Amino acid sequence: MRRARRGFGAVCAAVAVLAICCAGAAGGECLLRGGETIVFFGDSITQGGAYIDYTEAFLAARFPDKTFRIVNAGISSETISGTSETDHNPRRPWAHDRFFRDVPPLKPHIVIACFGMNDGNYHPFERVRFQKFQAGVRLLIERVRETCKARLVLLTPPPFDPYRRRAADQNAKEFGYKFPAVDYDYTLEVYSQWLMGLRREGFVVADVHSATNAHLRARRRDKVSFFLAGDAVHPNATGHWLMAQTLLEALGAPATVAEAEIDATTKRATRGSVADVAESPLRELSFTWTTPLPLPMDPRWDKESIALEKTSERLSRFTLTVLGLAAARYRLEADDTVVGEVKAEDLAKGLDLTTLPKLPANAAAQHVLGLIQRRRQTIYKAWRRGIATGREGEGVAAIEKAEKETADLLAKAREMCKPKPMRLKLVPL
Repeated sequence: MRRARRGFGAVCAAVAVLAICCAGAAGGECLLRGGETIVFFGDSITQGGAYIDYTEAFLAARFPDKTFRIVNAGISSETISGTSETDHNPRRPWAHDRFFRDVPPLKPHIVIACFGMNDGNYHPFERVRFQKFQAGVRLLIERVRETCKARLVLLTPPPFDPYRRRAADQNAKEFGYKFPAVDYDYTLEVYSQWLMGLRREGFVVADVHSATNAHLRARRRDKVSFFLAGDAVHPNATGHWLMAQTLLEALGAPATVAEAEIDATTKRATRGSVADVAESPLRELSFTWTTPLPLPMDPRWDKESIALEKTSERLSRFTLTVLGLAAARYRLEADDTVVGEVKAEDLAKGLDLTTLPKLPANAAAQHVLGLIQRRRQTIYKAWRRGIATGREGEGVAAIEKAEKETADLLAKAREMCKPKPMRLKLVPL
Protein backbone atom coordinates (compact mmCIF):
# COMPACT_ATOMS: atom_id res chain seq x y z
CA MET A 1 0.00 0.00 0.00
CA ARG A 2 2.86 2.36 0.87
CA ARG A 3 4.57 1.61 -2.45
CA ALA A 4 1.27 2.24 -4.24
CA ARG A 5 0.85 5.58 -2.51
CA ARG A 6 4.40 6.63 -3.35
CA GLY A 7 3.80 5.67 -6.96
CA PHE A 8 0.52 7.53 -7.05
CA GLY A 9 2.24 10.54 -5.45
CA ALA A 10 4.73 10.65 -8.31
CA VAL A 11 1.89 10.50 -10.83
CA CYS A 12 0.04 13.25 -8.93
CA ALA A 13 3.13 15.45 -9.00
CA ALA A 14 3.47 14.98 -12.75
CA VAL A 15 -0.22 15.72 -13.29
CA ALA A 16 0.05 18.81 -11.08
CA VAL A 17 2.96 20.16 -13.11
CA LEU A 18 1.09 19.50 -16.35
CA ALA A 19 -2.02 21.18 -14.93
CA ILE A 20 -0.03 24.27 -14.03
CA CYS A 21 1.42 24.39 -17.52
CA CYS A 22 -2.05 24.04 -19.06
CA ALA A 23 -3.36 26.79 -16.82
CA GLY A 24 -0.55 29.10 -17.83
CA ALA A 25 -1.12 28.36 -21.49
CA ALA A 26 -4.66 29.70 -21.23
CA GLY A 27 -3.25 33.21 -21.46
CA GLY A 28 -5.45 34.65 -18.74
CA GLU A 29 -8.38 35.47 -21.04
CA CYS A 30 -11.66 35.74 -19.15
CA LEU A 31 -14.10 33.02 -20.16
CA LEU A 32 -17.11 35.15 -19.24
CA ARG A 33 -18.49 37.56 -21.82
CA GLY A 34 -21.62 38.76 -20.03
CA GLY A 35 -25.18 37.59 -20.43
CA GLU A 36 -24.43 34.02 -19.32
CA THR A 37 -26.69 31.92 -17.14
CA ILE A 38 -24.40 30.10 -14.70
CA VAL A 39 -25.79 27.16 -12.72
CA PHE A 40 -23.89 25.86 -9.70
CA PHE A 41 -24.47 22.12 -9.16
CA GLY A 42 -23.16 20.38 -6.05
CA ASP A 43 -23.60 19.04 -2.53
CA SER A 44 -23.97 20.78 0.86
CA ILE A 45 -20.90 22.95 0.26
CA THR A 46 -22.64 24.39 -2.78
CA GLN A 47 -25.96 24.51 -0.94
CA GLY A 48 -24.24 26.67 1.71
CA GLY A 49 -23.57 28.97 -1.20
CA ALA A 50 -21.13 31.50 0.23
CA TYR A 51 -18.58 30.93 -2.55
CA ILE A 52 -21.38 31.53 -5.05
CA ASP A 53 -22.30 34.81 -3.34
CA TYR A 54 -18.67 35.94 -3.46
CA THR A 55 -18.38 34.98 -7.12
CA GLU A 56 -21.54 36.86 -8.05
CA ALA A 57 -20.50 39.93 -6.05
CA PHE A 58 -17.13 39.95 -7.80
CA LEU A 59 -18.77 39.75 -11.23
CA ALA A 60 -21.19 42.57 -10.36
CA ALA A 61 -18.37 44.85 -9.22
CA ARG A 62 -15.85 44.00 -11.93
CA PHE A 63 -18.31 44.00 -14.83
CA PRO A 64 -20.82 46.76 -13.97
CA ASP A 65 -21.95 47.01 -17.58
CA LYS A 66 -22.68 43.29 -17.95
CA THR A 67 -25.30 40.95 -16.54
CA PHE A 68 -25.00 37.39 -15.28
CA ARG A 69 -27.78 35.12 -14.12
CA ILE A 70 -26.51 33.00 -11.23
CA VAL A 71 -28.48 30.01 -9.92
CA ASN A 72 -27.52 27.87 -6.93
CA ALA A 73 -28.73 24.29 -7.51
CA GLY A 74 -26.79 22.60 -4.71
CA ILE A 75 -28.39 20.06 -2.37
CA SER A 76 -26.77 18.63 0.74
CA SER A 77 -25.64 15.01 1.23
CA GLU A 78 -25.46 14.25 -2.50
CA THR A 79 -22.85 12.38 -4.46
CA ILE A 80 -22.16 12.42 -8.19
CA SER A 81 -21.15 8.74 -7.98
CA GLY A 82 -24.32 7.24 -6.52
CA THR A 83 -22.44 5.78 -3.56
CA SER A 84 -23.44 5.95 0.10
CA GLU A 85 -22.41 4.68 3.51
CA THR A 86 -24.44 1.66 4.63
CA ASP A 87 -25.48 3.43 7.83
CA HIS A 88 -26.51 6.65 6.10
CA ASN A 89 -30.26 6.83 6.63
CA PRO A 90 -31.73 7.66 4.24
CA ARG A 91 -29.23 6.63 1.59
CA ARG A 92 -27.30 9.53 0.10
CA PRO A 93 -29.15 10.96 -2.91
CA TRP A 94 -27.58 10.65 -6.35
CA ALA A 95 -27.26 14.05 -8.02
CA HIS A 96 -27.97 12.53 -11.42
CA ASP A 97 -31.46 11.55 -10.29
CA ARG A 98 -32.44 15.21 -10.29
CA PHE A 99 -30.17 16.54 -13.03
CA PHE A 100 -32.84 16.73 -15.74
CA ARG A 101 -35.29 18.40 -13.37
CA ASP A 102 -32.90 21.04 -12.04
CA VAL A 103 -30.29 21.92 -14.66
CA PRO A 104 -31.41 21.83 -18.34
CA PRO A 105 -34.66 23.77 -17.72
CA LEU A 106 -32.58 26.74 -16.57
CA LYS A 107 -30.91 26.83 -20.01
CA PRO A 108 -27.39 27.34 -18.63
CA HIS A 109 -24.46 28.53 -20.68
CA ILE A 110 -22.08 27.34 -17.97
CA VAL A 111 -22.52 24.63 -15.33
CA ILE A 112 -20.11 24.80 -12.40
CA ALA A 113 -19.98 21.52 -10.47
CA CYS A 114 -18.40 20.76 -7.11
CA PHE A 115 -18.63 17.15 -5.94
CA GLY A 116 -16.33 14.71 -4.23
CA MET A 117 -16.54 15.45 -0.52
CA ASN A 118 -19.26 12.84 0.02
CA ASP A 119 -18.32 10.54 -2.84
CA GLY A 120 -15.60 8.66 -0.96
CA ASN A 121 -18.17 8.03 1.79
CA TYR A 122 -15.58 9.08 4.39
CA HIS A 123 -13.75 5.77 3.96
CA PRO A 124 -10.06 5.21 3.29
CA PHE A 125 -9.33 5.23 -0.43
CA GLU A 126 -11.06 2.38 -2.20
CA ARG A 127 -10.79 1.78 -5.93
CA VAL A 128 -14.39 0.76 -6.66
CA ARG A 129 -15.75 3.97 -5.10
CA PHE A 130 -13.17 5.93 -7.08
CA GLN A 131 -14.26 4.30 -10.33
CA LYS A 132 -17.89 5.15 -9.56
CA PHE A 133 -16.87 8.76 -8.95
CA GLN A 134 -15.08 8.84 -12.30
CA ALA A 135 -18.14 7.34 -14.01
CA GLY A 136 -20.43 9.88 -12.34
CA VAL A 137 -18.29 12.80 -13.52
CA ARG A 138 -18.09 11.36 -17.03
CA LEU A 139 -21.88 11.08 -17.09
CA LEU A 140 -22.14 14.69 -15.95
CA ILE A 141 -19.80 15.75 -18.73
CA GLU A 142 -21.96 13.95 -21.29
CA ARG A 143 -25.23 15.34 -19.96
CA VAL A 144 -24.03 18.93 -19.75
CA ARG A 145 -22.64 18.73 -23.27
CA GLU A 146 -25.47 16.84 -24.95
CA THR A 147 -28.54 18.00 -23.00
CA CYS A 148 -27.60 21.54 -21.98
CA LYS A 149 -25.21 22.36 -24.84
CA ALA A 150 -23.31 24.18 -22.08
CA ARG A 151 -19.75 24.45 -20.85
CA LEU A 152 -18.84 22.46 -17.74
CA VAL A 153 -16.45 23.91 -15.16
CA LEU A 154 -15.30 21.56 -12.40
CA LEU A 155 -14.13 22.32 -8.87
CA THR A 156 -12.05 19.85 -6.92
CA PRO A 157 -13.54 19.34 -3.44
CA PRO A 158 -12.23 21.29 -0.47
CA PRO A 159 -10.02 19.18 1.81
CA PHE A 160 -11.16 17.07 4.74
CA ASP A 161 -9.41 18.38 7.85
CA PRO A 162 -8.45 15.52 10.20
CA TYR A 163 -7.61 18.01 12.96
CA ARG A 164 -11.30 18.95 13.07
CA ARG A 165 -12.65 15.42 12.57
CA ARG A 166 -15.81 14.65 14.51
CA ALA A 167 -16.85 11.13 15.44
CA ALA A 168 -20.58 11.20 16.16
CA ASP A 169 -20.86 7.44 16.60
CA GLN A 170 -18.25 6.10 19.00
CA ASN A 171 -19.53 2.56 18.40
CA ALA A 172 -19.39 2.68 14.60
CA LYS A 173 -18.56 -0.63 12.94
CA GLU A 174 -17.35 0.94 9.71
CA PHE A 175 -16.22 4.29 8.40
CA GLY A 176 -18.69 6.94 7.27
CA TYR A 177 -19.79 10.49 8.01
CA LYS A 178 -20.53 9.46 11.59
CA PHE A 179 -16.99 8.08 11.98
CA PRO A 180 -14.73 9.43 9.20
CA ALA A 181 -11.40 7.85 8.37
CA VAL A 182 -8.56 10.00 9.71
CA ASP A 183 -6.81 9.79 6.33
CA TYR A 184 -9.94 10.62 4.31
CA ASP A 185 -8.26 13.59 2.71
CA TYR A 186 -6.01 11.19 0.84
CA THR A 187 -9.16 9.87 -0.84
CA LEU A 188 -10.10 13.44 -1.82
CA GLU A 189 -6.56 14.03 -3.07
CA VAL A 190 -6.86 11.10 -5.46
CA TYR A 191 -10.24 12.33 -6.67
CA SER A 192 -8.92 15.88 -7.08
CA GLN A 193 -5.83 14.90 -9.03
CA TRP A 194 -7.96 12.87 -11.41
CA LEU A 195 -10.24 15.87 -11.92
CA MET A 196 -7.19 18.03 -12.58
CA GLY A 197 -6.16 15.56 -15.27
CA LEU A 198 -9.32 16.53 -17.17
CA ARG A 199 -7.60 19.81 -18.04
CA ARG A 200 -5.72 17.82 -20.66
CA GLU A 201 -9.10 17.23 -22.32
CA GLY A 202 -9.83 20.96 -22.43
CA PHE A 203 -11.93 21.29 -19.28
CA VAL A 204 -11.59 24.20 -16.89
CA VAL A 205 -10.87 22.74 -13.46
CA ALA A 206 -10.40 24.96 -10.40
CA ASP A 207 -8.16 23.17 -7.92
CA VAL A 208 -9.83 24.14 -4.65
CA HIS A 209 -8.38 21.11 -2.85
CA SER A 210 -4.73 22.04 -3.45
CA ALA A 211 -5.25 25.77 -2.91
CA THR A 212 -7.00 25.25 0.42
CA ASN A 213 -4.52 22.67 1.69
CA ALA A 214 -1.62 24.95 0.76
CA HIS A 215 -3.25 27.77 2.71
CA LEU A 216 -3.80 25.54 5.73
CA ARG A 217 -0.15 24.47 5.73
CA ALA A 218 1.02 28.06 5.51
CA ARG A 219 -1.22 29.31 8.33
CA ARG A 220 -0.39 26.38 10.59
CA ARG A 221 3.29 27.24 10.56
CA ASP A 222 2.46 29.99 13.05
CA LYS A 223 -0.79 28.65 14.50
CA VAL A 224 -1.27 24.89 14.46
CA SER A 225 -4.91 25.24 15.53
CA PHE A 226 -5.90 27.33 12.50
CA PHE A 227 -8.80 25.86 10.52
CA LEU A 228 -11.06 26.60 7.58
CA ALA A 229 -13.73 23.97 8.27
CA GLY A 230 -14.91 23.72 11.86
CA ASP A 231 -16.48 20.30 11.31
CA ALA A 232 -13.67 19.08 9.02
CA VAL A 233 -16.00 19.22 5.99
CA HIS A 234 -17.87 22.50 5.48
CA PRO A 235 -15.70 25.58 4.84
CA ASN A 236 -16.18 28.73 6.87
CA ALA A 237 -16.41 32.17 5.22
CA THR A 238 -12.65 32.33 4.58
CA GLY A 239 -12.68 28.82 3.14
CA HIS A 240 -15.55 29.74 0.84
CA TRP A 241 -13.59 32.78 -0.34
CA LEU A 242 -10.62 30.55 -1.20
CA MET A 243 -13.04 28.50 -3.29
CA ALA A 244 -14.35 31.60 -5.06
CA GLN A 245 -10.85 32.99 -5.58
CA THR A 246 -9.65 29.73 -7.11
CA LEU A 247 -12.72 29.55 -9.35
CA LEU A 248 -12.46 33.16 -10.50
CA GLU A 249 -8.80 32.75 -11.40
CA ALA A 250 -9.58 29.55 -13.29
CA LEU A 251 -12.18 31.52 -15.25
CA GLY A 252 -9.56 34.15 -16.08
CA ALA A 253 -11.16 36.94 -14.04
CA PRO A 254 -9.30 40.25 -14.45
CA ALA A 255 -7.22 41.35 -11.48
CA THR A 256 -7.37 45.13 -11.90
CA VAL A 257 -10.14 47.31 -10.52
CA ALA A 258 -8.58 50.69 -11.23
CA GLU A 259 -5.15 52.29 -10.96
CA ALA A 260 -4.31 55.97 -10.82
CA GLU A 261 -0.96 57.72 -10.90
CA ILE A 262 -0.47 61.43 -10.20
CA ASP A 263 2.64 63.60 -10.30
CA ALA A 264 2.30 66.08 -7.46
CA THR A 265 5.00 68.34 -8.88
CA THR A 266 3.29 68.86 -12.25
CA LYS A 267 -0.29 68.40 -10.96
CA ARG A 268 -0.97 65.96 -13.76
CA ALA A 269 -2.40 62.45 -13.82
CA THR A 270 -0.38 59.99 -15.88
CA ARG A 271 -2.76 57.07 -15.38
CA GLY A 272 -6.41 56.52 -14.47
CA SER A 273 -9.64 58.43 -14.93
CA VAL A 274 -8.46 61.42 -12.89
CA ALA A 275 -9.54 65.05 -13.25
CA ASP A 276 -9.28 68.41 -11.48
CA VAL A 277 -5.89 67.90 -9.87
CA ALA A 278 -5.18 70.91 -7.67
CA GLU A 279 -2.99 72.00 -4.79
CA SER A 280 -4.05 74.47 -2.10
CA PRO A 281 -1.80 77.11 -0.52
CA LEU A 282 -1.46 74.65 2.41
CA ARG A 283 0.01 72.04 0.02
CA GLU A 284 -3.13 69.94 0.13
CA LEU A 285 -3.37 67.85 -3.03
CA SER A 286 -6.90 67.11 -4.24
CA PHE A 287 -8.32 65.39 -7.31
CA THR A 288 -11.37 63.56 -8.62
CA TRP A 289 -11.00 59.91 -9.53
CA THR A 290 -13.82 57.99 -11.24
CA THR A 291 -13.64 54.27 -10.41
CA PRO A 292 -15.77 51.13 -10.23
CA LEU A 293 -15.99 49.26 -6.94
CA PRO A 294 -13.25 46.94 -5.70
CA LEU A 295 -13.81 43.34 -4.66
CA PRO A 296 -16.74 43.13 -2.21
CA MET A 297 -15.12 41.69 0.90
CA ASP A 298 -16.90 39.81 3.68
CA PRO A 299 -15.92 41.14 7.14
CA ARG A 300 -15.91 37.52 8.32
CA TRP A 301 -12.85 36.73 6.21
CA ASP A 302 -9.69 36.20 8.22
CA LYS A 303 -7.52 39.27 7.59
CA GLU A 304 -4.25 37.37 7.87
CA SER A 305 -5.49 34.86 5.33
CA ILE A 306 -6.46 37.59 2.87
CA ALA A 307 -3.03 39.17 3.29
CA LEU A 308 -1.28 35.82 2.87
CA GLU A 309 -3.25 35.09 -0.29
CA LYS A 310 -2.38 38.53 -1.73
CA THR A 311 -6.04 38.74 -2.70
CA SER A 312 -5.91 42.43 -3.60
CA GLU A 313 -3.01 41.81 -5.97
CA ARG A 314 -4.58 38.74 -7.52
CA LEU A 315 -8.18 39.90 -7.90
CA SER A 316 -8.60 43.46 -6.64
CA ARG A 317 -5.81 45.78 -7.74
CA PHE A 318 -7.09 49.13 -6.57
CA THR A 319 -4.03 51.33 -6.23
CA LEU A 320 -3.24 55.01 -5.94
CA THR A 321 0.25 56.21 -6.82
CA VAL A 322 1.31 59.77 -6.06
CA LEU A 323 4.84 60.89 -6.89
CA GLY A 324 6.74 63.98 -5.82
CA LEU A 325 5.03 64.61 -2.48
CA ALA A 326 6.83 67.00 -0.15
CA ALA A 327 5.70 65.74 3.27
CA ALA A 328 6.40 62.33 4.76
CA ARG A 329 2.86 61.60 6.00
CA TYR A 330 -0.63 62.63 4.90
CA ARG A 331 -4.21 62.38 6.01
CA LEU A 332 -6.28 60.86 3.24
CA GLU A 333 -9.82 62.13 2.82
CA ALA A 334 -12.44 60.82 0.42
CA ASP A 335 -15.65 62.75 -0.21
CA ASP A 336 -14.99 64.78 2.95
CA THR A 337 -14.57 61.60 5.02
CA VAL A 338 -11.28 60.93 6.80
CA VAL A 339 -10.08 57.57 5.53
CA GLY A 340 -6.79 57.27 7.41
CA GLU A 341 -3.16 58.30 7.56
CA VAL A 342 -0.78 57.24 4.80
CA LYS A 343 2.94 57.49 4.11
CA ALA A 344 4.35 59.29 1.10
CA GLU A 345 6.70 56.36 0.48
CA ASP A 346 3.71 53.99 0.28
CA LEU A 347 1.95 56.35 -2.12
CA ALA A 348 5.07 56.49 -4.27
CA LYS A 349 5.10 52.68 -4.49
CA GLY A 350 1.36 52.44 -5.08
CA LEU A 351 -1.02 52.41 -2.12
CA ASP A 352 -3.40 49.44 -1.91
CA LEU A 353 -6.75 51.12 -1.27
CA THR A 354 -8.49 47.87 -0.34
CA THR A 355 -6.68 48.09 3.02
CA LEU A 356 -8.67 51.20 3.94
CA PRO A 357 -12.10 50.04 5.17
CA LYS A 358 -13.36 53.63 5.61
CA LEU A 359 -12.87 54.41 1.94
CA PRO A 360 -16.41 54.94 0.56
CA ALA A 361 -15.79 52.59 -2.37
CA ASN A 362 -14.84 49.75 0.00
CA ALA A 363 -17.88 50.34 2.19
CA ALA A 364 -20.13 50.41 -0.88
CA ALA A 365 -18.64 47.14 -2.15
CA GLN A 366 -19.39 45.47 1.16
CA HIS A 367 -22.97 46.72 0.93
CA VAL A 368 -23.24 45.22 -2.55
CA LEU A 369 -22.24 41.85 -1.14
CA GLY A 370 -24.99 42.13 1.48
CA LEU A 371 -27.61 42.84 -1.18
CA ILE A 372 -26.50 39.88 -3.25
CA GLN A 373 -26.49 37.57 -0.23
CA ARG A 374 -30.05 38.57 0.66
CA ARG A 375 -31.25 38.02 -2.89
CA ARG A 376 -29.44 34.72 -3.28
CA GLN A 377 -30.90 33.32 -0.03
CA THR A 378 -34.42 34.33 -1.04
CA ILE A 379 -34.14 32.68 -4.45
CA TYR A 380 -32.61 29.50 -3.08
CA LYS A 381 -35.30 29.07 -0.42
CA ALA A 382 -38.02 29.60 -3.04
CA TRP A 383 -36.43 26.97 -5.29
CA ARG A 384 -36.31 24.39 -2.49
CA ARG A 385 -39.97 25.03 -1.70
CA GLY A 386 -40.79 24.67 -5.38
CA ILE A 387 -39.07 21.33 -5.92
CA ALA A 388 -40.51 20.02 -2.64
CA THR A 389 -43.98 20.09 -4.23
CA GLY A 390 -42.95 17.38 -6.65
CA ARG A 391 -44.77 19.13 -9.49
CA GLU A 392 -42.94 19.30 -12.78
CA GLY A 393 -41.45 22.70 -13.53
CA GLU A 394 -42.32 24.12 -10.13
CA GLY A 395 -38.69 24.61 -9.14
CA VAL A 396 -37.84 26.70 -12.20
CA ALA A 397 -41.08 28.64 -11.84
CA ALA A 398 -40.21 29.39 -8.20
CA ILE A 399 -36.77 30.67 -9.21
CA GLU A 400 -38.21 32.95 -11.87
CA LYS A 401 -40.81 34.33 -9.47
CA ALA A 402 -38.23 34.96 -6.73
CA GLU A 403 -35.89 36.62 -9.23
CA LYS A 404 -38.64 39.07 -10.15
CA GLU A 405 -39.52 39.70 -6.50
CA THR A 406 -35.89 40.48 -5.66
CA ALA A 407 -35.11 42.42 -8.83
CA ASP A 408 -34.91 45.64 -6.82
CA LEU A 409 -32.01 44.23 -4.77
CA LEU A 410 -30.11 43.35 -7.93
CA ALA A 411 -30.86 46.72 -9.52
CA LYS A 412 -29.61 48.53 -6.43
CA ALA A 413 -26.43 46.47 -6.38
CA ARG A 414 -25.79 47.07 -10.08
CA GLU A 415 -26.34 50.81 -9.68
CA MET A 416 -23.86 50.94 -6.82
CA CYS A 417 -21.30 49.09 -8.94
CA LYS A 418 -21.29 51.69 -11.74
CA PRO A 419 -18.12 53.80 -11.86
CA LYS A 420 -18.56 56.96 -9.81
CA PRO A 421 -16.40 60.02 -9.11
CA MET A 422 -14.62 60.14 -5.76
CA ARG A 423 -13.04 63.36 -4.53
CA LEU A 424 -9.77 62.60 -2.77
CA LYS A 425 -7.56 64.92 -0.75
CA LEU A 426 -4.09 64.45 0.70
CA VAL A 427 -3.49 66.72 3.69
CA PRO A 428 0.15 66.94 4.90
CA LEU A 429 0.72 66.12 8.57
